[in-house]
Amino acid sequence: MKLQPATPDADRARLAALELEVAARERDVTRLKRDLLALQSRYLDDIGGLYAKLNEIETAIADEEIALGLRLGTEGTEGTERTEGMPGPQTEDIGAAAGCGHRTAPSADLKRIFRQLAKTIHPDLALDGPARYRRHSLMAEANRAYAERDEDRLRLILSKWERGDTHGGDDLDSVPRRIAALEERRQAMDAELADLKTSAIWRLNAKMEEARLQGWDLFAEMLREVDREIRRATARLARLRKQRASSSAPIP
Repeated sequence: MKLQPATPDADRARLAALELEVAARERDVTRLKRDLLALQSRYLDDIGGLYAKLNEIETAIADEEIALGLRLGTEGTEGTERTEGMPGPQTEDIGAAAGCGHRTAPSADLKRIFRQLAKTIHPDLALDGPARYRRHSLMAEANRAYAERDEDRLRLILSKWERGDTHGGDDLDSVPRRIAALEERRQAMDAELADLKTSAIWRLNAKMEEARLQGWDLFAEMLREVDREIRRATARLARLRKQRASSSAPIP
C-alpha cells in the first residue's frame, strides 16, 4: 500500500496545531523565566543582604583573631562557599540564561497595537477552517513580535490585515517551510528550558516547591538560619573584642 502525500488541508491543520503549541510553550517559558528572575531578586534583596552583613561580621572576627594570635594574617574568610540551597551572597545571575535580563517593559504603543491586533484577528472570529488557521498563524506571529518588543512587526501585521493581504505567505510551498521553522523553534525552547534547569535559582525554586508541598516555607527557614548565623557571629565577635580588651589592659 502506497503512502499518500499529505494534503494541503492536512499541512495547514498541522501548521495551525504547531503554531498553537509553540505559542503556548513560549508563554510557559516566558512565565518561568519571569518567576525565576523574581525569585532571584527576592533572594538578593532579603537573604543576600543578610549574607553581606554576616560577611562583615566574619571579617571583623578574622581581624580580632589575627590580633589575638589565634590565626595567621594570611588566613581569612575569602573563598568560603555556601552550597546549601543557593550560594551565599554570590548568587549566580540568571539574567543571561533566562534571556531577558536586559529586556525593556512593553511600551504603551506596543500594548495598544497588540490589543488591537488580538481583538481584530482572534481565531474565534473565523467563519471557516482555513480562515481560522490563518488567524492562528497571524496571532502566533503577533505573540512572537510582542514578546520580542518588535513594534514595527506588529504594525506590519496589522497593516497587512487591514489591507486584506492575509494570504500572501500561506501558499502551498511556504507551509512546509513554516512547519519546519516552528519545529526548530520548539526544539530551541526545549534546549532553553534544559539550560534553565541547570541553574542554581531553578534548584532553589524546586526545593521551595517541594517544601511547600510538605507544608513548610523553605525561604523563611533560610532567612531564620542566616539570622541565627548572624547572632552567633555577633556574639563571638563581642567575646573576642572583650578578650582583646582584657589582654591589652595595663597591669596595675
